[in-house]
Amino acid sequence: MAPILIISRPAPKGASFVAQLTAMLDRQPGVIMAPAFDIVPTGAPVPENGAVIFTSANAVGFAPHGMGRTAWCVGQATAHEAQAQGYRTQVAEGDAAALIALILSQRPTGPLWHLAGAHRRGDVGETLREAGLTCETVVLYRQVPLPPPDRLLHAAAGNVPLIAPVFSPRSADILALPDRIAPLFVVAMSDAVAAAVSVHRPDRVVVAAAPDTPHMLGATRALWSEIAATGNA
Repeated sequence: MAPILIISRPAPKGASFVAQLTAMLDRQPGVIMAPAFDIVPTGAPVPENGAVIFTSANAVGFAPHGMGRTAWCVGQATAHEAQAQGYRTQVAEGDAAALIALILSQRPTGPLWHLAGAHRRGDVGETLREAGLTCETVVLYRQVPLPPPDRLLHAAAGNVPLIAPVFSPRSADILALPDRIAPLFVVAMSDAVAAAVSVHRPDRVVVAAAPDTPHMLGATRALWSEIAATGNA
């Protein structure tokens, strides 16, 4: 029995993930689009001096054009978005701790502006200030939680296995399905995401080998193919 994919990423990233994953599978998967959030811009102005910090590709989409400005980026996916927006990037290894370490190793002069969402794990700006750098946070967007769509509630009450790639701890809330009967399998982007989804009693959690889209695609493909072939975990 082929499992159904539950996609909690907002558009267009959710649709892009499905398209890339479908190209990796041997058949068209069933998909339920269930975005965990609506991403709403705040309209906050971004100061023009100094360098910027991006810990999310979402923030890049709400930032002004870079015009060659330096952007410190958490990972390759975020850096790719920033480069397309005209930023000159410095790239860390995929998480906030690595990004902070990279910035502190080079100790840039001038102000730093962390362009981010209202909800974020940790405080990059505070950590950098404690280390003696000048850094402030500019909130460019808010994530407004959305309820599970009716299609997801209906699928959860059935017996077809569900596979949910989950990219952030807060996105795990879309899996709060109190009447779920269907087996639920989760591909988590990190250990923190795995911990967040555990409260929703998944049948199995697989953590991606690295916190990026290519590894999430690979882990989701492997799990989908396994369950499609065996019907279970």
